[in-house]
Amino acid sequence: MTLKNRFALLFSLFFTLFFAIVLLIVYTLFSDYRQGDFYSRLINKADQISFEINKHYKNSNDLIKDEDVQTTYKLVNERIAVIDLNRKKLFQTSRTNPIKVSIKQLKSLNQNNPIYYSKNKIETVIKLFNQENQKIIVIVSAEDLYGNAKIDYLKILFYWTFSIGLILLWFFSYQLSRRALLPMDRLREKVQEITFQNLNNPIQFENKKDEISALAKAFNHMLERIDKAYKRQREFTGNASHELRTPIARIGTQLENLLQEKQVDENLKNSLKSVHEDVYHLSDVVTSLLILSRLDEGVKSDNFKLVRIDEIIFDVTDKLVKIWPDFKLQFEIENKTTDELILDVNGDETLLKIAITNLLKNAYTYSNNHQVKVTYVLTENTQNIQVLNTGEVPTFKDNSPMFQAFSRGTNSYDKPGSGLGLRIIQRILSYHNANISFSNPAENTNLFEVKFNR
Repeated sequence: MTLKNRFALLFSLFFTLFFAIVLLIVYTLFSDYRQGDFYSRLINKADQISFEINKHYKNSNDLIKDEDVQTTYKLVNERIAVIDLNRKKLFQTSRTNPIKVSIKQLKSLNQNNPIYYSKNKIETVIKLFNQENQKIIVIVSAEDLYGNAKIDYLKILFYWTFSIGLILLWFFSYQLSRRALLPMDRLREKVQEITFQNLNNPIQFENKKDEISALAKAFNHMLERIDKAYKRQREFTGNASHELRTPIARIGTQLENLLQEKQVDENLKNSLKSVHEDVYHLSDVVTSLLILSRLDEGVKSDNFKLVRIDEIIFDVTDKLVKIWPDFKLQFEIENKTTDELILDVNGDETLLKIAITNLLKNAYTYSNNHQVKVTYVLTENTQNIQVLNTGEVPTFKDNSPMFQAFSRGTNSYDKPGSGLGLRIIQRILSYHNANISFSNPAENTNLFEVKFNR
């Protein structure tokens, strides 16, 4: 989850909870207010009934008549009952649905604390009155129709308020986080544009006193240090490789001259051949390092031109046959399109020859029959070069990448090499916006496939 989405989520959750708590508190307070208000009206009703009874039936235990219990107002679904302490009914308004009072409620009743309870929206108050010569219990039951209607309306209002507010809250929280972290996104985009070609170009930013500006400033300082270290490394590699090529070439030439002399002993000649192979290997390593250092400069060549892949393959093959007379090449062409066959690619001919040479040398060295099959495949979107040989399939220790510098597989223990060949191939192809992949389509079969975009 991105920082922007995380900020929006936390912000939204916090205010959602806060909003829900506020609405719940308001709803609870209004509900308590309604209940308290209706309780006061029920108590007032009971007080009026007690007053009327005391006025008309003072010192009398006669049954109370309806016309003698008249109050100033009437409640919705109102029911009234008056009983004595022996639960004798002195008065009631509803014969079919009388108010029932339990003995437990009467025992807990006292003059200072009326009993209140609610059931199915019907609210009831039981109050004890201590008149001059008798004690009576007045029970008033009614429904707060208008108050409950307001509560129901408030509930619906809060539901929609919460729902709409929740949607708006999540929307604006996302927009707010997106706007607040917009400088971070811009910084990320600028960082992604940085390569080793433009390490000396600092990130442009508004010099504000905030965290983004501080981060950009620190990143620019880091780029400056990396650029200096990178230039020093590239300069050393290039200079060292260039300076080593001349003495190594001289050593190789002198060894070749000694090998051509007839008076050289056969045993010495075998030793000189071994030394010559080592010098050739050392020269190959130095040349590889020099090529890598030049490719690291990352400047695209203006001399790219159309070169024929088949001509490069045949030219490289002729040179390899001179080194290894048993080198055998099988070349095929497959056109998987309805277009005219295209054998040209846009690139640097010298670099492409180096890449093809390393590919064919690698296939020859690690094959079990010194045969290499090269297939040129033309598709709708790509021009592919497939290099196939039969031999042990390489595996790598610690799952190191095949195209990493100085990485050698299990099939190379008894073979000369530096582990730079595949790395050079990959870098050259990347320089040409192409890529290379490895697979083993069958047992003891190795396939390297190079893809150029058409």
